[in-house]
Amino acid sequence: LVQWRMPSSVDEVDVFRSPAPGAIHALVADHVVQGRVLFPGAAYLEVARAAATPRAALQGVYFLRPLAVEAAGLLIECAVGDGRFEVRSGEDDAMSGVAVHCSGALVGSASSPGAEHDLACMLVMSSHAAHVDALYDGFDAVGVQYGPGYRTLVHVWGGQRDALARLRVRWTQEGTHVHPADLDDALCTSVAIGSRRIEARLPFAVDDAWLQAAPGGLWAVRIERVLTMW
Repeated sequence: LVQWRMPSSVDEVDVFRSPAPGAIHALVADHVVQGRVLFPGAAYLEVARAAATPRAALQGVYFLRPLAVEAAGLLIECAVGDGRFEVRSGEDDAMSGVAVHCSGALVGSASSPGAEHDLACMLVMSSHAAHVDALYDGFDAVGVQYGPGYRTLVHVWGGQRDALARLRVRWTQEGTHVHPADLDDALCTSVAIGSRRIEARLPFAVDDAWLQAAPGGLWAVRIERVLTMW
């Protein structure tokens, strides 16, 4: 996702560039929305993580416009500097017709900010098992066609305000630290919460993210928090 380090005309700004055809297209080819191969929101987070300093956390991430990974000469670029990152695309070495797709802040992080979850407790809280094939059929019906590489859910359970999923074991990371398909499917477990309808939605923003690799099988935990006003 960050194949070449480019010279930059701006001091203290690192620029990484990668051609979309080839390895990147193969990485996201099974993420199809309304018949087009779209760069997943989860992949932008992995681009920023790869381009940033080690163990950097992401904050205030905004997804500004979709990126269709289809043009033969498409280049994807990530610029990092002054505590921020920006992912953009262009059509040639001069980055003509440049478009910004995602931006956010980078902060140092020595350890994961996430809380540990008792999976056994989550299984009790999550009151029903969902049919995985039916979930993917529902996505397909609304125009989100996940190919085999992006069908990583093995078991899914859902409750009124939480969901839990088991993802299949990944034997290759395909050059990534956190594979976009794993993170994308982890986010998709939210459809098992309550009686939520499956809809075609693109992500808008992420408040905080800290990406850390994990071997073997993965669990996805989704908890819906309710804001109470007094």
